[in-house]
Amino acid sequence: MNGAWPLPAGCGELGDLVRNFDWAQTPLGPITGWPQCLIFAVSTVLLSPVPIVLLWGEDGIMIYNDAYSGFAGGRHPQLLGSKVREGWPEVADFNDNVMRVGLAGGTLSYRDQELTLHRYGRPEQVWMNLDYSPVFDASGQPAGVIAIVVESTERVLTERRLRASEALFRTLTEGIPQLIWRAAIDGTCIWSSPQWQAYTGQTDVTSLGWGWLDAVHPDDWATAQAAWRNAAETGHLSYEHRLCNAPEHRHCWFQTRATAVRDAEGRIVEWLGTSTDIDDLRQLQERQQVMVAELQHRTRNLLGVVRSIAKQTMAQTGPGETFRERFNDRLSALSRVQGLLSRSDQEPITLRALIETELAALDAPTMQGRIRLAGPMVRLRKATVQTFALALHELATNALKYGAFTTPHGRLSVTWRTFPSEDGRRLLVEWVEEGLVREREIQSPVTRGGYGRELIERALPYALKAKTRYELGETALHCAIDLPLPAGEAIGSQA
Repeated sequence: MNGAWPLPAGCGELGDLVRNFDWAQTPLGPITGWPQCLIFAVSTVLLSPVPIVLLWGEDGIMIYNDAYSGFAGGRHPQLLGSKVREGWPEVADFNDNVMRVGLAGGTLSYRDQELTLHRYGRPEQVWMNLDYSPVFDASGQPAGVIAIVVESTERVLTERRLRASEALFRTLTEGIPQLIWRAAIDGTCIWSSPQWQAYTGQTDVTSLGWGWLDAVHPDDWATAQAAWRNAAETGHLSYEHRLCNAPEHRHCWFQTRATAVRDAEGRIVEWLGTSTDIDDLRQLQERQQVMVAELQHRTRNLLGVVRSIAKQTMAQTGPGETFRERFNDRLSALSRVQGLLSRSDQEPITLRALIETELAALDAPTMQGRIRLAGPMVRLRKATVQTFALALHELATNALKYGAFTTPHGRLSVTWRTFPSEDGRRLLVEWVEEGLVREREIQSPVTRGGYGRELIERALPYALKAKTRYELGETALHCAIDLPLPAGEAIGSQA
């Protein structure tokens, strides 16, 4: 069991625990029988730096990463492999709703959700930011739930401690960046801090009464007035709006909160409030939403690729050791591509780097005198890399097992160039193997129309609008890939 599933590098302590856990004693069964969708989901969870737990199946069997183990406290490592309702019995009803919604294909999101947990054998009040999304199986049905768990207890308690003592009030008004004010029970301003005046450009006079509304973006007036009407009934005030940043001549997002000041009979006599700049946070949240959407999109695409690889490999080899070997090789190639993509913002992916990565993975550096690479620097778009890399992997694997590298005199030449065409610039990559032994042709899955050749002759034209040519002669193999080069794929000098 321990060697049946080669987890990617960097999975940490939980990677070892998952690999060695006796899953046969759980509803998931032995790890060797896990579906690819579960294996991929677990790998994704283990590699994430943020606290994530996967809840698989109707029982929500828990598989989590190192970051989540810190959140679990004394419950770790007993939580691994347990049913979520039993692992966290004190919040069983909450998790029951999570599983019901997630397995129905829905999502849930909570901000500063207050819960009481027994992480160290005693009740503990905590606050958390929670995001739940379904995980789909090969048939497209929800099979589990991914939970991102970020504890916000310290921040929430800090905010509470900062509210309302008279001594703190003086410190706040003199030192902190929040805009502080006092208001009558109906929301009219009776005092504004120097920070408010410096930020909005108002004076201690112009901000009085309803004058403070002039500093609020006109589109947010209705929100502010509605919040004050509700505050009189609920005794709480909290809303987000935009305020004029006078020095910069623009409006920025703020969160306004206020605490009711009451008399001895409990009646509200005034409000003490702060307005906190959350403009950077709002922009971060918007970027995060875009990133989450992109992650979900890429995950769905990657799962589709994995399913396709498994299907095509199985069709070619049938079940057994050959399937395991080739499937793992192709997953490794896919993993290498994901590694390049994860660093692409800092290290743009070039065609040469892609080719060298695949050759290095096959120990081709030991044959350096028999390999020639030549061409200009071409930066590839993320959308191009995955399919192209899989095709290069198949060509390199074929060269090692059936082609140029199986004979002492075999040579490999990979050259590429760019050229103008009627529909824009194009890229031509030519893969040439020389010194082949002709009788090896019948052993080669690429030459016999296997997965590799299907990638080259069908997937590349479909996914990348490429034109391909594959010719096997008596002693040489020539594969040409001609594809459009969009503007996003920059061209450098000859290398």
